[in-house]
Amino acid sequence: MTPDVIADRIAQAIRDGEYPSGAGLVQEDLAKRFGVSRNPVREALRLLEARGVVTIRGGEGATVRALSQDDLDEIYALRIAIEPTIAAAVVDGSTKRSIDRLEQQAEAMRRLDDDVEWMRRNFDFHVALYELAERPRTASVLTELLAATQPYSRRNIHQLGGREQADIDHGDMVAALRAGDGDALAACLVRHLEIAVERLKSIDEPPA
Repeated sequence: MTPDVIADRIAQAIRDGEYPSGAGLVQEDLAKRFGVSRNPVREALRLLEARGVVTIRGGEGATVRALSQDDLDEIYALRIAIEPTIAAAVVDGSTKRSIDRLEQQAEAMRRLDDDVEWMRRNFDFHVALYELAERPRTASVLTELLAATQPYSRRNIHQLGGREQADIDHGDMVAALRAGDGDALAACLVRHLEIAVERLKSIDEPPA
């Protein structure tokens, strides 16, 4: 198993809430989990540090990076600034097949009882949307920003019942795609993010 694959799996575990903000990531434990030596785990953690997912301090090992409220504000401000700019390209890059696939993803999410699985599908839905724009650098940046907020978005889902509104928003995004309306899609994306920001601000336990 390569360091890239290990890094992706650790990142997924962090998004799933297995390792909360500030949690230690012990190389020996991770090596046992993935059936590898400590060397590829060490390299995977360096990759995650470069992505801003973990913090590595000499003598203390790696920990899951905790985002401050300022960090979250910056991330959402960036997403609100960037996502509408690719809406027209997403519409242009979409096909009936890709729209059908997104609609199926959205409908499957509505039927889910498992919040962890819903969060995984939510991540996949947004990444698939970004990729339709055929702007790989922008998609990569947005995917990284989305991944960083996943643990905090989970609080939105668990504490504030944000799934219902998110499911509605996803349906609206698909409808805008079917209509070929980039402006409507841009408006949906901004509204979706602004609602998430307001919900996160009302959570009882803000991030450190």
